Amino acid sequence: MSWFQPQHVEDPLDQMTVLVGRAIQLLRGESGVFVVSNEAFDPQSSAEYTLYHLNKAAVPFLLAYVQESMQPNTLHPLVVETIPPELARQLGLAEEVVEGQGVECGSLALYDEAGPLGTLYFLRLATLRSCFERYSNEDDAEQSALHLFATQLAGSLRFALRSQALVKEQGRLAAIFQYSTEGILTVDNALRIIDFNPAMERLTGWRENEVLGQFYIKVLRPKDRQGNDLGLQDSAVLQAFAGQEVVNREMFICARDGQRFAVAVTVSCVRSARGEPMNGILNVHDLTRELQQEEQRSTFISVISHELQTPIAIIKGYASTLARADARFDSKTIRSRLVAIEEEADRLNKLVGNLLYASRIQANGLQMDITTLDLENLIRSMARRLRAKHPEAQIELSIPPHLPAVMADRERIEEVLQNLLDNAVKYSPGKPEITVACYVTGEEVIVSIIDTGMGIALREQEQIFDRFHRIGEPLSQSTPGAGLGLYICKAIIEAHGGRIWVESTLRQGSTFSFSLPREEKAPLPMVVF
Repeated sequence: MSWFQPQHVEDPLDQMTVLVGRAIQLLRGESGVFVVSNEAFDPQSSAEYTLYHLNKAAVPFLLAYVQESMQPNTLHPLVVETIPPELARQLGLAEEVVEGQGVECGSLALYDEAGPLGTLYFLRLATLRSCFERYSNEDDAEQSALHLFATQLAGSLRFALRSQALVKEQGRLAAIFQYSTEGILTVDNALRIIDFNPAMERLTGWRENEVLGQFYIKVLRPKDRQGNDLGLQDSAVLQAFAGQEVVNREMFICARDGQRFAVAVTVSCVRSARGEPMNGILNVHDLTRELQQEEQRSTFISVISHELQTPIAIIKGYASTLARADARFDSKTIRSRLVAIEEEADRLNKLVGNLLYASRIQANGLQMDITTLDLENLIRSMARRLRAKHPEAQIELSIPPHLPAVMADRERIEEVLQNLLDNAVKYSPGKPEITVACYVTGEEVIVSIIDTGMGIALREQEQIFDRFHRIGEPLSQSTPGAGLGLYICKAIIEAHGGRIWVESTLRQGSTFSFSLPREEKAPLPMVVF
């Protein structure tokens, strides 16, 4: 005879389920649920109840019924009542069971020395009795056995709940250790590495299996700001073992390839019950990005101050000269001074405009008016302007016939071309030789500005498009600029869905290239089988 209609069965390997199931079987039950009491329930580590051969949807009906029935207690730990057939059907019991011998619901209070743990509710045939119920309820031996069973079961379940809590806590700590963006390193009391998380692997280049058991100072090779080795006498871990607070201590450590970088180290100590140090946990925070940002801020202040002061000083000087009451200038001299003032005012205006432009980019406020653009016409127009502005420059165009139209904002792409062409002239001493070449692919059009100027060192090429970055020492530059032009170009091109890059050899020239999406993609060739 089938006791249950088809339903989901719990994992038999679960420790709580096994204990609950064995207890229900001992009580001659077929199914049931263990409900943790409010005093013992820990939402961080345990479930509210454990099912055994009972449908989860049936739990609310069963609990609603038993709450209105007589409750077990420490004096009378077991209460058994016959349940109505309607409830048995709601609980999912097979019809032949409901119509046959009838069904009982038992409630067993579980408690131990620590206090109440919860209640075990079970279902069984009304004709069955457990070994604790075969005689009179007043039998002392039987009651003693029932109390002993309830306390032992409570102790086992409490231990299982604590084991579950430890496993879940271990899982949480493992996830923190595994996915933390901060480097975490654990050492034993002999300063040997016993844990090395993935962030530390990325930071140092060492693999965990390569450093386990190694002396941590030998792996990290810590140094102070002056480059002096920090040996055992200055060990942050030993200071933490000695009870000192080690929080955000700045030092330099070495990667596997010998590269040094700044970090902030915080050390915590795990102690035994007697207070002896057992483990040291180092939290290693890479300061490289913060130092780069601080350097960028300093560079920004220095460059902007320098770039602002130069045109202001020139404007102030010429204006003061022209304003002298005792001076007499001819019209040619006055005109040259006014032209110089106008040029410096334009330079100042451009600098302020670029700063505002960069601020809009940072605030994601760059607006684009994307339309069909005749790129060849724009390039030829920019070349004519360049020849008029710099007659000494030689500019050649290499544009294939029938250059496809692109989807772009004309004004923004004009700014990009203007900036790249100005840079080609600015960084090409003597008579600049510049070539603008276009290439076509199936998806995009590529524009390259080629010069024969000073070139860019390989180590500088990765940062050339960064904000405020200038090649070499910013304040020693002979060419004016705040390091914003290429940053703005990159933002504009990427906003169009394109790419921008540089290829350069020092003292041989540079090629700046960018791509824009075609208005119409090239048709794929048809293959006939």
